[in-house]
Amino acid sequence: MSGMKLAASAALVVCLTAGSAWAQLSAANPKAPIDMSADESQVSVDSCKTVFRGQAEALQDDRRLRAHTITAFAAKTAKGCGDATRLEADGDVYYVTPEQVVRGDHAVYSIASGSIVVSGNVIVLQGKSVARGERLTINVATKEVLMEGPHGRGAPGRVRAVVYPDATAQK
Repeated sequence: MSGMKLAASAALVVCLTAGSAWAQLSAANPKAPIDMSADESQVSVDSCKTVFRGQAEALQDDRRLRAHTITAFAAKTAKGCGDATRLEADGDVYYVTPEQVVRGDHAVYSIASGSIVVSGNVIVLQGKSVARGERLTINVATKEVLMEGPHGRGAPGRVRAVVYPDATAQK
């Protein structure tokens, strides 16, 4: 029983230290708490990583990262595990903000750069407008976005967008 308590304590420590560095999931409220949920979580103290599996979700303020699996990686320090350095999401990845819904196969959120890179069959929805490509890079703080795809006219997977003018702007 004490082994289970120790594992639970280690999981809590890794999750809490990682939580402070996830603060940029929401640029609007970076100090809001992170609410993580999944069917299970596995902690590896030796490699400083926590894996959330089964309908994993990270919520902060008005932002949501959802996938089959979300893995949090923390920096190794002399005292153990430090702040989180990145999150990786795999399998039906969704990054949802009040303005957009982004879908892809894989995502990496780099804490140092404040960027989320979504790859594999990327679809972005904003209102009725839709954009598709193979790789999307989002700067969470500045909201700058780069969509990429293969080069060459007619190449499958090229960036494509259907944009609907804002109906309120026409009045």
